[in-house]
Order: sequence, then structure tokens, then C-alpha cells
Amino acid sequence: MKNRRLEIRLTEDELYEIDNRSKKLRMSRSKFLLQAALHQKIIVLDSTSIKQLTSELRKIGININQIAILCNMGKLECVHIEDTKSEITKVWEELNKLRKDVKKLNNEN
Repeated sequence: MKNRRLEIRLTEDELYEIDNRSKKLRMSRSKFLLQAALHQKIIVLDSTSIKQLTSELRKIGININQIAILCNMGKLECVHIEDTKSEITKVWEELNKLRKDVKKLNNEN
């Protein structure tokens, strides 16, 4: 017997989207929300990894800005950015792997 009630706040657009999805599936709003809440896999990303990637990207950005400043000041004639390119490639590969992992998890639902 269903004897508990749950109240949530949402925008008109969110309610409209919920109603559209539930109608497409020919479900009541209540049944649709229960199915979505109880049968969806929730993906939790490791925030430490994301923070590390963000930090690395920030450091690379700082390095690029420093190089640009030196170039604009005329203190650098030839810029060797192979190390920077290598680091950007590493970060890109990690982000791409993360994207693929999340996509794979979402497809398992």
C-alpha cells in the first residue's frame, strides 16, 4: 500500500519535460518518476581525478600565457612548446578516456 508522499520543486519547463516523457511512454507521471528514480544507474565520477585534470589544465594555461607574454615583449624569438604539447596530449587522452567511460556506463542503463 502506498502511504508515503514526496513533494519536490521544479520549474515549469522541467514539469513539461517530465510530462512529455511520461506521455511518450504511456505512463502516469508518478509511475514514470518512480521508474526513473528507482531503476536508473547513477554514475559518480571520482572528483579527485577531475580536480587533478583541472589543475593540470590550469598549469598548462599559465605556461602558455607566460610564453605569450614573453613573445609579445620580444624576449622570445623561438618558442619550443614540445613539453607543453605533450602535457596537453596527456590531459586530452585522460579526458577522452573519462568521456568514453561515462558513455559506456550510460549505455549500460
